[in-house]
This record gives sequence, structure tokens and C-alpha cells, in this order.
Amino acid sequence: MKKRAVIALLVLLILSVGTYSRADSSISDSVPRSSLYDIPAYDGEDFVVLQEDRPDFYTWQISPEPYVMFSKLDDLGRTGPAMACLGPETMPTRPRGQIGNVRPSGWHTTRYDDLIEDRYLYNRAHVIGYLLCGDNATPENLFTGTRHLNANSMLSFEKQVVDYMEKTKNHVIYRCSPTYAGDDLVATGVQMEAYSVEDAGGLCFNVFVFNVQPGIVIDYATGESHRAPTRMGPNAEDDTQEAEAPSAPQATEAPVVTYVLNTNTYKFHYPSCPSVQEIKQRNRQDFYGTRDEVIAAGYEPCGRCNP
Repeated sequence: MKKRAVIALLVLLILSVGTYSRADSSISDSVPRSSLYDIPAYDGEDFVVLQEDRPDFYTWQISPEPYVMFSKLDDLGRTGPAMACLGPETMPTRPRGQIGNVRPSGWHTTRYDDLIEDRYLYNRAHVIGYLLCGDNATPENLFTGTRHLNANSMLSFEKQVVDYMEKTKNHVIYRCSPTYAGDDLVATGVQMEAYSVEDAGGLCFNVFVFNVQPGIVIDYATGESHRAPTRMGPNAEDDTQEAEAPSAPQATEAPVVTYVLNTNTYKFHYPSCPSVQEIKQRNRQDFYGTRDEVIAAGYEPCGRCNP
């Protein structure tokens, strides 16, 4: 009876604060937590530590019961905070699928081949990483993040959580909050918080990670970008002047083409291809993205229409 009373009390506490459930539900009227802090301007460091690295969780939120929850997209289509209790049971158990159909707010398919290893400026970055919760293509879990943010900065903290859970089998309360200035469509960064449950903070961090790409200037209002100007060298008459690199290639906006996917054969087709009519409805999926993106997702061009 005592155990049931405790569970009932926890349920009442949860309901009094907000709706919490599994990954198919949402947080209502959430505000990015990092808006509570005076985030310094980006000065070349990938992240800054907040509140002496202590996360801002309530005591009642520290529970080992696994869950994952996302915010609803706001009126501008922007992705909001997500929160979870992560553990070995929330980690992925199946191969990752393609996410090219999702176009988060501020999305541009822009390339800087000479500056970015994987060429494209933006990734569809997960608020709560796939390696943490196994969620791949939920629009409420994807935002426009730079390649540097996604594959370097955020990943380093996500790996800390994964390594901890694999080693200890413990649970981690985790929250990630994309933060926007005004009506900007692209987040200036994300606040990442983590606190391990069973050992009361054996893993613990609270950081703000900047959504930046070295060498690129981003217009966060629209997602448009351009190459950062280069400064003249120390032997120049005035090293405060700025000059564009004379032979540097400009950013190119890769064409976004609609393809039709066959999720059974892993072929992609032009919508006008005769083979599209032969695809069973359950195996058909529309794809909005570039040819490079659909190939990167594991699909091969149809030999009939040669997309």
C-alpha cells in the first residue's frame, strides 16, 4: 500500500507541473532553459559552462523510470526543448533510417566544399541524439544545426552519456534546449544538461553549445550564410582591414529535388518514372532533398529513370 501511495503522489506531482509521457507525446508551452542565463557571446570556444556545471532539475524529476519527450513545434515551426530519462533500455536496437524528408526551420542545403569535411553546412541535428534514445526521424526532435555543432560539439557530450550508461547501466536525466533570438529560425545554440540518477550526479554537466561553423557567417534569422571575410596578414599596412579570399569558391545552394523512395528495394526514382507506379503503397515514401543526401541515406538510383 505504501508503494502505491508513493506512485500516486508522483503521478499527482507530474500532472500538476505538465504532461510527461513517452516519445510520442510532447511538452506543452516549454521555454528553453538557457534563456534563464546570461550566455556570453561566442568567442571561438565551442561551449560555455553554466551554473558551475550543475543542471537545473527539480528533485521530483530525478527518477530512474525511462521516458523521452519532445516539445511541439512553435508557431514558426521551430524545434523546442526535449527531456528524457535515459538508460540502456532507451538506446537504439535497430539500424538508423533516412531523415531527408524533414526540413527544420531555417534549413538550407548549402555547401562549402573546401571548408567543411562533409561539404554541407547544415545537419538535421537531433535534440536528443539517436545514440541516446533511438529516435531518428521525429520532426520535433530535429533542428537545423551546423556540421560542427552536430558532429563535434554536441556529440562529445552525448558520448559522455553513452559511455557512462554502458559502463554503469545507470540512468541519466537529460535535457537539451535549442535557443533562439527573437523570431530567428536557426538556434544560436543549445543548452545540454545531464544528471545521473543512481549515483546522484556521478555524471553531471550543464553547458551551452554554440551553433557555429568555423569560417562561415550565419544569418540566424533566415539560415542563409556566407564565407567569413579573411583578415590581411601582419605585414599588411593595416591588419584591421578585411578582404575576401580572391580565389575562394563561393557557397553553393545544392538543388533540392523530390524523389520517390522504394523502402523495400532501396532504390530512388524520379516521380515520373514508370517504376513508381509499381511500388506498393506501404513501400513508397517521398523524399525532399538532394541526390547526394538520398544516396547518403543508403538508396541507389533507379536504372530505369537514372535520377
